Formats: sequence, C-alpha cells, structure tokens
Amino acid sequence: MKQHLITLLLSPTLHLNQFRQIHAHIVCGNLDFSTLFLKRLLNFSFVDYARKVFDGIPRPDQNLYNALISSYSRLCMHKEAIETFFLMHHNENSIAFFNFPPVIKSCASLLAINEGKQLHSLVIRCGLVSNLFIQTAFIDLYGKAGDLGAARRTFDEIAVKDTISYNCLISGYSKAGLVLEARQLFDRIPDRTIVSWNSMISCYAHKGDLTEGFRLFERMQTENFQPNEITLVTILSMCAKLGDLAMGLKVKQLIAKNNLCRSLIVTTAILEMYVKCGAVDEARQEFDRMLQRDVVAWSAMIAGYAQNGRCDEALELFEQMKIDNFKPNDVTLVSVLSACSQLGSVETGELVGSYIESENLASNVYVSSASLDMYAKCGNISKARQVFDQMLEKDVVSWNSMIGGLAFNGLHKEAIDLFVKMKESNVKPNEITFVGLLTACTHAGLIQLGYEFFESMKSDFNITPKVEHCACIVDLLCRSGRLEEAHEFISCKMDVEPNVVIWGTLLSACRTHSNMDLAVVAVKKLIILEPENSGNYVLLSNLYASLGRWEEALEVRNTMKNRKVQKAAANSWIEVDNMMHAFLVRDTSHPRSEEIYSAVEVLGLHVKWAGYTPCSDSEI
Repeated sequence: MKQHLITLLLSPTLHLNQFRQIHAHIVCGNLDFSTLFLKRLLNFSFVDYARKVFDGIPRPDQNLYNALISSYSRLCMHKEAIETFFLMHHNENSIAFFNFPPVIKSCASLLAINEGKQLHSLVIRCGLVSNLFIQTAFIDLYGKAGDLGAARRTFDEIAVKDTISYNCLISGYSKAGLVLEARQLFDRIPDRTIVSWNSMISCYAHKGDLTEGFRLFERMQTENFQPNEITLVTILSMCAKLGDLAMGLKVKQLIAKNNLCRSLIVTTAILEMYVKCGAVDEARQEFDRMLQRDVVAWSAMIAGYAQNGRCDEALELFEQMKIDNFKPNDVTLVSVLSACSQLGSVETGELVGSYIESENLASNVYVSSASLDMYAKCGNISKARQVFDQMLEKDVVSWNSMIGGLAFNGLHKEAIDLFVKMKESNVKPNEITFVGLLTACTHAGLIQLGYEFFESMKSDFNITPKVEHCACIVDLLCRSGRLEEAHEFISCKMDVEPNVVIWGTLLSACRTHSNMDLAVVAVKKLIILEPENSGNYVLLSNLYASLGRWEEALEVRNTMKNRKVQKAAANSWIEVDNMMHAFLVRDTSHPRSEEIYSAVEVLGLHVKWAGYTPCSDSEI
C-alpha cells in the first residue's frame, strides 16, 4: 500500500480530490511521508491545503519551511512568505542560505524595507554575507525600495560580482533617475546581457534623455544583441513620447526583418506609437490586423481617436468593444467620456453615463472625474454635481472639474463656495483650479476678487501664472469695458508672452466698445502671431477703411495677396437626434438643404421684425 501511494503521489496529473483520498489513506494507515505529500501539494500549487498539512507537522525542518516559503513567493503571496520565514526563525529552526532569497524577493515585491533590514542583520549574524545570491537579492530589494545607498554598499561588499548583481543595481539607479551612476556601472559590466541593455535604455527613457536611449539601442544592435520584448516596448514608447514616426517605423521594420517577437504587448506598443505620432489610420490598420486583442489594445485605439479629435470613431469603436464582450477599464471610459465632452453631445454623454452607472464602473476616481467633467461640458450641471457629491474619494482633478463646470455654466457663487470647501478639505489647489475661479469672476464681473485670486495663486500657493490665467484677467477687464487697463496689463504686467487668445479678446472688446486705436494694435499683433489667418488681414483692412485710411487698407490687402493667404471657409454644426450635421457657407450638399434655407429665411424675417440690424465686418 505504501509503495502504491508513493507511486500515485509521483503521478504528473493529480486533482485535489485525489490528494484528499491519498491523504485519508496516509492518516488511516499511520504512514509517515507527510514531507513528500506536502511537497507534491506545493508542486501543484495547492498551497492552502499544503499549509494545513504543514501546521499538523510537529517540528517541520528547514527544507519544509523553505518549500512553503518558496511556493508563497512564487505565487505572489508575499505577506505569507515573510510571516512563515519569521515563524521559522521564532521556532529556532536552523536557517540555511537557501532559505533567504525567496523571502527577500517577497520583501522586494512589497517594498517591505524594515523586514528586509531585519533579514540583512540575520544574514550577517549567520555569516552569509559572502553569498552572491543573497547579496544580489538585497541589492534588488534596496533598489526597488529607493534606498540606493544601502544597495550600493551591498554591491561593494561582493568580492566577485556577476552580471546579475550589476543589472540589479543599474535597475535601481534607473528607477531613481540616476543616469550617470547607472551608466558608469553599465560601462564596467564585464559581460553584458540583454537585461543590462534594457535597464540602461529604460534609465534614459525614464529620465527623458530619449536621444541617448536611441543611441544606446543602435549600439546594442551593432554589438549583435538581439532586442527582446522589453527592448521593443521601451523603444516604441520612446518613439511615442517624441512623436517620432520615422524612428517608430524603423523599429517596426526591424521587427519584421528579423522576425522578432510580435506578442500582444509589442503589437499594442506599435499601435500606441502610431496614435501618439498622429498616424491614427495606420494605428487602426494595426488594430484590425491583431489576431488577439485585450482591453489595453481596445483602450489604446479608442484613446487614439479621442486624443486626435476623431470622437465619432472613438464612440463607434466603444460600441463595437461592448458588442465583442470586452469590459472597458478606467482608461477606456475616461477616453470615451473625453470624446463625449469634445462633441458636446448631451444624448451620447448621458447614454455613456447610464452605461457606467449600470455596470458599477463609476467607483474609480478618474472615471468619476471624467463623468462630471463630461456632464458639465454638455451643460448638465445638476448631474455633474450629483456625481461629484456621490464620490467617496475626491482628488484635485475632481474638485477642479466641478469648480470649472460651475464657472463655465455661469454659477460663479457656487464655484467660489466650492473652492472654500476644497481648502477646508485640505486639497491643495493647482493652476487649473485658478483658471476655474478666474472664469467664475469673469462671468460675474468680479474684478477685485479676480485680482485677489490672481495674486493669491502667486503669494499663497506659489503658482506661477500662465497665459491661461492672464487671459482670464484680460477677459474680465474687457467685459467691464476697462480696455486701457487690459492693454496695460498685457503690455506691462504679464510674465508670459500674450497669445492669440489674449489679443483676440482685446480686439473683440474694442469692437464692442468702439475703441478703434486699440483695435488696430490688437489686429497687428494677431497678424504677427497668426500670419496664415486670413480673418486678421480682412479685419485690419476693414478697420483702416472705417477710419478712412484707404492707402493702409489697400496695403493690407496687397500684403495678404503677396503672402498667398487664403480665406478659410467657415462652417457650423448642430446635433439633431444624436447625429452631427455640418454646414459650409452657401452649402447645398445636405439632403434637406431646401427646408433648412427656408427655415433660415423665416428666422431672418423674425429677427428683422424684432428690430435687429446685423453688424458688417467694417463696423466697430
């Protein structure tokens, strides 16, 4: 019977019920081979059952402890691995060198630096500091935990260093952004491996020195090291960050030419590279060729459409994703909600919002923030506030989205009151918070309060005003008719260069308040900033004409002609029954254009009867 049970235990295919039957025979027969039984359970990853058997053994030896600890570590049950090791030490079991590496690995995975230091002290007491495997594990632990000083001291204690110990320290320096230290080590490695190259290239990528990363990648190939999956994903990510489509295509050609790994991760990296480089159609072709897709691939493609302003296609692909029974993650939903916000589509936004609620996907703070931002931008501020109030966790993005939503929808008092609550909740405002607050002041004409917020962001929160904040102050002054003060602010009080929005705001106010001199100044600035914008030339010419300065008006027209500036066609769009309809000037391409023009004529008559006289381009 005993031999038969041993033969059964050594079988390559055993189920949990079969283990239980064997266990019953062992107990009934008073057979003593718990060690073999326990190890076979662990081999099949029945770790909970194995632990019950382990706890029933009166005095398990170091080999049994090591088997259990190693299984815990292998199955990412790191807390249990650490607890079991310290139980072993507490029970005064003798500890061998092979007991340490798996538990040190678990400490590294949990960043349990205090427990790791206790282990290091124990290693020193046990006289195992010369063991290369243990010391390398400690380098990895300290590197991941950010204690680079301890990692370096441990590295220096190793008498004969191997490539793995070098790689661990380089990886630690890479995570900390210490490029110089990592490169010095890299150049000293006697026998580099692909891990060495990957760690060093990743170090440059994390630090933002992408040019040097590319240079090292090229050197790696000249030294006949074949890139693996990690190399390819890192390089493609660098191409995406730079928007370097040419380099990305070279990497893709390298993959095809050398028949390198085309796993799902690499294919998704190629897709994301195309997206970040603006080659959305090429990204879609890559997506359609994928034999296997996961939620990351779907999310990358949907995000690509949303980030490149192709919102209809983002929403269409989202619907297809649901049809194909892929459950979206938070990245997918944030991209979809962004697409709804860009479209300003109330109906589509509410459909997506309802889906998120029905699938219980709104608990993520990023999804909730994107939802309330979408509702606010679509004009449903009450629903946005409802989402905000129901959020269990609110970050600065959530507060900013709600404050901005209230401000842009004209609810200035509510926006300012919410800012007070934000400070009471100990959430530190950032630059976007103040854009919302200054917008609220602009809509309400609160000049003094606007100035106070503008000064407060500098003095109280150490936030340097950007062009967006300055634009809000200019808009605030212009709406109140204080044009000279706005011009002085632009010319003397801004620490950043005014952009087209600021000069355009001043120009618009000049037209409203009939300040022709300042209008000419503003348009001249706009022509410098936007030399290809035909509207600025036309407006300046009309301004000169209205002032009777005909020669200057003609000169502007000639300049426009000499520079070959073409007047861009304007278009309008409207959403009806969840469909977007776009129109150009005098457009007759729409299938119902006759009905539309008839309706416009009727509206025009009503406007005239109401006493409205339209303003021509030449009038201020």
